[in-house]
Amino acid sequence: MIVVGGFNSALDKRIDIDTLAAGQVHRARAVAAAPGGKGLHVAQALGVLGSEVHLVGLIDAAQRDAFETVLRAHGVVFHGIEVAAIRSCLALREPDGRVTEVLESGPVLPPAIVDALGETFLALAADAEFAVLSGSLPPGCAPDLYAGLVRATQQRGVRCAVDASGEVLRAAAAAQPFLIKPNRDEAAALHGRAIAGIDAAADLLRALRRDGVALPVVSLGAQGALAADDSQIVHAQPPSLAARNPVGSGDCLLAGLVHALARGAAPGEALRLGVACGAANAVSDDSGHISAAAVADLLPRVQLHALSSSIPCNARQ
Repeated sequence: MIVVGGFNSALDKRIDIDTLAAGQVHRARAVAAAPGGKGLHVAQALGVLGSEVHLVGLIDAAQRDAFETVLRAHGVVFHGIEVAAIRSCLALREPDGRVTEVLESGPVLPPAIVDALGETFLALAADAEFAVLSGSLPPGCAPDLYAGLVRATQQRGVRCAVDASGEVLRAAAAAQPFLIKPNRDEAAALHGRAIAGIDAAADLLRALRRDGVALPVVSLGAQGALAADDSQIVHAQPPSLAARNPVGSGDCLLAGLVHALARGAAPGEALRLGVACGAANAVSDDSGHISAAAVADLLPRVQLHALSSSIPCNARQ
C-alpha cells in the first residue's frame, strides 16, 4: 500500500482561450472542472498504474461526493479532512498548449485540522510500503510539517518521497527523505544556482546525495529527468511529443517512480516509467491524468542513459 499526503486539495478549473493578453477581455472556448492538487494527481496516477493507494487531504461538504467518486474510479481511497471550503485553481490554456496558472493558497487551517492531517497520514503510513508528501501546504501549516512527517515515517522503516518547493522543500530535504523530486525551478532555488541543463542537474544530484537523500531526482520537462542512486546517475529522455497540457506531468512522473520502486524495480527502470507517465499526462487534455494504454505506448520509447558514477549517500544512521 502507498499513502499520499496531498494536504492542499483543490478544485481545478481549466479554461481554453485564444491568445492570452494582459488587461484584455477573454471569452472561454471551453471550460472543464475536476478534483485537483498535486497530491491528488500523484494518487490518481498511482491508482491507474495498479497500486493500492490512500490519499489524505482537505475536503469540503460541497465537493466531497465529487472527489470521492472520481478518486474511487481511479482506485484511490480518499481520507478527507473537512474544512469550510477548499481552494480553487485556474489554468488558462491557449491553442498552442501554453498554460497560465492562477493558484489560490488554500484555507487557513486551525491547529486541530493540521494535527488531523498529520495523524491520519502517519496512521496509514504505519502499514505502507511507501509514503509520499506532495504539493504546497495550506496557510496555518508550519513550513517544517513535511520534515517532521519524513522523520516519523522513516523511523518506522517506511521510505518517504517528497515533492514540494521553497522553504517546505528545503526543510524536508534536510530531514533526509529517501527521495525528493524538484523540477528545474525548484531545483535552482534549492541549489542556489540555475539548472541550465543535464550537467547542472547532475551536480545537484551529487550534492543532494552528500546531504543524505538516497534517491534524488530532478525533472527537466521536455528534457526528461535525472536520478542518482548508489552506483550511477541516469537520464531518462521522453520521445518528442506535441504537449497538450503539461500541468501535472511532474506529479505523474513521481507516481510512476514510486509505483515501480515499491515493486522492487531498479532506480533506472523506475525513472523510465516515471518519465513515460509524465509524457502520458502531457499529451492528455486533463491535468494529472494518465491512461494505462498511453503509458504502455510511451514506455519503450523513453531512452535511458547512464551518465556517470554517483557518490555515497551521507544519510544519518
